[in-house]
Amino acid sequence: MSETRTRTNDGSLDEQLVWEALQTVPDPELPAISVVDMGIIRRIDIDEASSSIRVVITPTFSGCPALSQIQTSIAEKLRSLAKDVEVAVTMQQPWTSDMLSASARQKLSKVGIAPPPHVGRGPLLPMLTQHPLTCPHCGSQQTMLENPFGPTPCRAIAYCQHCHQPFEQFKPI
Repeated sequence: MSETRTRTNDGSLDEQLVWEALQTVPDPELPAISVVDMGIIRRIDIDEASSSIRVVITPTFSGCPALSQIQTSIAEKLRSLAKDVEVAVTMQQPWTSDMLSASARQKLSKVGIAPPPHVGRGPLLPMLTQHPLTCPHCGSQQTMLENPFGPTPCRAIAYCQHCHQPFEQFKPI
């Protein structure tokens, strides 16, 4: 794996370098997925003159227990690129599970968590019960929702009737 570049060839800092660095910052609750793959990065502002970077993020939930850890991880990673780093939080555009990248969906399946269906907006419980869940272990849709409350606010617990494995379902939000 190659190291993240800290500057362009002419010594300047560009947005692509910041995106590359952020791609290596894992989500604390789902470390197989980066904050970029989660779709929480809203904006990146770079001030070359003052060597500062401002990143605006939207958490997956307004009460996300990992929010401060995400902010700290982003700031620590970007301090190798700029003297001054700010990680601001906005709720202007709420996060939805449709913002997960295709890569995030694949990575979720690889770690045994069923990715959420693309459903847009609507009440959560009907989305979890009306759309067939796909087992990340065997691919079967012979599944059932066991509990809408999982280990974190963004996950539910499901059960596969084909391979008899429980699994987590990332909630469509």
